[in-house]
Amino acid sequence: MSLLDTTGDGLTEELTGGAAASDGPILPPPMEMQLEEGFTLREWRRKNAIRLEEKEIQEKESMKEIIAAADKYKAEFHRNWKARCNNNTTINREKEKLYLESREKFHAEAGKNYFKAIAEMIPKEVPKLEKRGKKANEKPTSVVVIQGPKPGKPTDLSRMRQILVTLKYNPPTHMKLEKDTKQP
Repeated sequence: MSLLDTTGDGLTEELTGGAAASDGPILPPPMEMQLEEGFTLREWRRKNAIRLEEKEIQEKESMKEIIAAADKYKAEFHRNWKARCNNNTTINREKEKLYLESREKFHAEAGKNYFKAIAEMIPKEVPKLEKRGKKANEKPTSVVVIQGPKPGKPTDLSRMRQILVTLKYNPPTHMKLEKDTKQP
């Protein structure tokens, strides 16, 4: 017999067409097999690629515009900030000059009459406490309110001011100057 069993399964080379039979599938794997795309799908892919390129170009242009606007904003903000800093510096220097003048005046008068000098430091306008109800929208005071022990509640300085004004006009005997004691 001229037929040789090369595969070991009883089939000869002649019956298999000269190719050895294998255990794997005859068709290639599904990833290697590609379906033929129709005209419509190819056309959609082409148009989609063009549309995506145009969209990317528009996004880059809009990004450039946004960056340019942001640079302008930063430059203007920085210029305004410098102007505010310079303005605040001049205002603070003027306030410092006034403070130093008033401090010298205070120390000059403090030796003469203690309570008078201290009473002048206290503002004459007493801040109003928070009111609730109909009269809450009244004219705000021009005095800076010192925060009290409770957050959001101002400290009432009227009693302290009253005591200092009383001491200003009627100082205790041990605090009176020599010329004040000789007058009565």
